[in-house]
Amino acid sequence: MKRFLALGAVLTTAAFSLFGVAPAAGGAPLPGGLPIIRDQGATAGRAAGLPTTSINWSGYAVTAQAPFTDVSATWVQPAITCSGNEKYVITSNWVGLDGFTDQTVEQDGTDAKCFAASDTPKYQAWYEMYPAGSVNVFGVQPGDTISASVTYQSGKFTLMIADLTSHQTNTKVAACSSCERNSAEWIIERAAFCGNPACTTALIGALPDFGKTTMGDDVASAGGVTAGISGFANNYPIEGVYNLNDTEKIGPKGFISVDTVSNVNSTNSFTATWDRSGKPTPIKL
Repeated sequence: MKRFLALGAVLTTAAFSLFGVAPAAGGAPLPGGLPIIRDQGATAGRAAGLPTTSINWSGYAVTAQAPFTDVSATWVQPAITCSGNEKYVITSNWVGLDGFTDQTVEQDGTDAKCFAASDTPKYQAWYEMYPAGSVNVFGVQPGDTISASVTYQSGKFTLMIADLTSHQTNTKVAACSSCERNSAEWIIERAAFCGNPACTTALIGALPDFGKTTMGDDVASAGGVTAGISGFANNYPIEGVYNLNDTEKIGPKGFISVDTVSNVNSTNSFTATWDRSGKPTPIKL
């Protein structure tokens, strides 16, 4: 995912074209999306050495010889705390296809974010279908049980996000001829914000304290085979990190984890435990 959050900004076509994401129509605060950004300073979507460390993703990704046809998971929406003087702070749980080894993203999930003028967190469900930006679809509450999936059949993607506690559901169906379905992912993410009104710069947000969050029932299908994360030979843990040089590219100060991701258990679940927030980190457009 996810996304540039335009803080009252008019998003420029030039800034988003580098990521293949449409700008917000008429200056509306509609986000655009980002694939994984690895700590080596690679541009979004470039393959790198594994195991993977990333400044925006943590969780798991899998790849297979055949294209993926679905991915799904459930989780309980984690609660965060806002101090009222924070600006670029966000965490997001999602499932999706692509973005691990390429630049398209087909994803849905929930996020929790803080705004500088308020100490009240905002929680929302969203989907994102390349090449458009992500779309917020309904509000959620901490403690709600969320189910999300992305499926592909007969040339179309179906993105379904449901709050099983409030019984809210949203389904998006769309076609994408350039989406290769090379990977499936289960991710906790530090999303991106525009860094100025013209969105010529961008920042990966700081990670709020979410305590622990478990992504459960983590399964995907490729080549007619459905399996949990560990059932795929090519399964990659992704460690979310904060670059101590406050830049996208790792320098002499190195990096430190922002959360710790557990092994996948016998019920196809893993838990991410918050370690630290890091700071908003500039990234290249």
